[in-house]
Amino acid sequence: MKREAFLARVRQALHRSPGDPREVPPVPPEPLATWDCAVLMETFSEALAAVGVELHRVDSWEQARAVAGEVLGELVVNRSGEVAVGELLKDLELEFTADPTVAEIGVTGVLCAIAETGTLVLSSEAGRFASLLPMRHLALVREEQLVPTMAEALAKYGDELPSAWVQATGPSRTADIELTLSIGVHGPGVVHVVLLSGS
Repeated sequence: MKREAFLARVRQALHRSPGDPREVPPVPPEPLATWDCAVLMETFSEALAAVGVELHRVDSWEQARAVAGEVLGELVVNRSGEVAVGELLKDLELEFTADPTVAEIGVTGVLCAIAETGTLVLSSEAGRFASLLPMRHLALVREEQLVPTMAEALAKYGDELPSAWVQATGPSRTADIELTLSIGVHGPGVVHVVLLSGS
């Protein structure tokens, strides 16, 4: 197909004609200077429920450790090296492995969490494989890490953005050509979030 014929078909599909004025892309909203923490917590909780994440809201490190102990139980654990994850797992008797390919669950913190979509933003430098390779993932999110939208997540780091980061929204899911949904094909099929307030 020649170039002009191809472009004509594209214009027809878009209901446009040669010479139409170009549409100006929308300007993204300015990042919010402040936000209400209670609203963010509730919005995040609702978004996690919508994408199938098991949420555990806690008010202290002791409660967070109790939840982690219940979720991790007898599972083989691969953990990221973040200080907060060390605090979460402190004094828990668990079986650890440095190899995420044999771990039954990965435990990580987050760079931040996006309330609007329930998205966890994870650093590629802090245990990316712990959040991707095991069939289960437990993420610790502290109240102060919540941001309203992706715009605030990007603004929060500005020029200090890591070289790469992972955005994970709920359990891994994919659909075949017949739209049959499969969970846990390209990542964890079960995701737990420990949401710690007042830390």
